[in-house]
Amino acid sequence: MSTIKRQALAILLLGCAASMPAAQAQLMDSIKGALGNGQQSSGSGGSLLGGLGGASLPSLGSVGTGNITGVLAYCAQNNYLGGGAASIKDKLLGKLGGEQQAKSDPGYLEGLSGILGGNSGKKVELGGGSSLKQQITEKVCDQVLQYGQSLL
Repeated sequence: MSTIKRQALAILLLGCAASMPAAQAQLMDSIKGALGNGQQSSGSGGSLLGGLGGASLPSLGSVGTGNITGVLAYCAQNNYLGGGAASIKDKLLGKLGGEQQAKSDPGYLEGLSGILGGNSGKKVELGGGSSLKQQITEKVCDQVLQYGQSLL
């Protein structure tokens, strides 16, 4: 390979590498927008979750309190959220009639397994995998926590 081709390839690779953090930041902003207000997500949520199996994001307003509560428990247990999440989860469990009652809710049980979706018809499995999937899961957990607080 000639020196000019090597230099061109090196410049191209550097350009691609330099744009990756910006693309990841844009992805995180898109996730926040798709989940953040509990409204039905627009088409923007469908394509931005390649790191989560290509699934589309469910609207937080449509997943149900049980699923939100279960996902909060999952996020706290797997260290995606701090200690404050446990308090919100416990208050939401109270709204569900306690932990024993919540265990009869399929959405709650899915949430405990790291599946966000509940009654929405769209399901996204959180956690594990690549660094990007971990970052997406952290952002989703943050949004679920904020939405859970709004339910109290």
